[in-house]
Amino acid sequence: MSRNAKIAVLLMAAAFVGSMAASSYLSPMAQQAGVAVGQKAPDFKLEPVGGGKPMSLQQIHGKAVVVVFWATWCPPCRREIPALKDFYQTYTPKGVQVVTVTIDFRQSREDVVQFEQKYELPYIVLWDSGNKVSDVWGVEGIPTNLVLDGDGVVRYRGHEVDSEMVSAVDTILKGGKA
Repeated sequence: MSRNAKIAVLLMAAAFVGSMAASSYLSPMAQQAGVAVGQKAPDFKLEPVGGGKPMSLQQIHGKAVVVVFWATWCPPCRREIPALKDFYQTYTPKGVQVVTVTIDFRQSREDVVQFEQKYELPYIVLWDSGNKVSDVWGVEGIPTNLVLDGDGVVRYRGHEVDSEMVSAVDTILKGGKA
């Protein structure tokens, strides 16, 4: 293959990859996806990673809820576990529900079950088969943490258990809107 032919093939491959990447960011579905602060979070129905009855947000309507999207292979997700466990221990007695949703990428359901057992995760771990929920919720990076008030409205969206997240939960518990 001549040098010019090789360059042409490389340029076509680069153009194809670029167009595929751009389409995922610019498609109408991608532009509309996501849940922003102030919007009502869409309901979902997901199974616990270890099996059992599916859980929906509707089941815990009326409570403050923290939803965390994460993965076992994600270094920031792993670093967040101690803070999330502490948050869980402090806030579940106050009526806050902590629900984690593990994405279906670069890990199997069994990997997550083993991880959950090894690290003794006290909170609910749900499996997002095919990433349908994370796509609808607009999860672009993990961890993604959301705080929902009792009406299911997002009052915080961020990437860690931080003072803003805790403040949003405290405000909801005091009867206010974060």
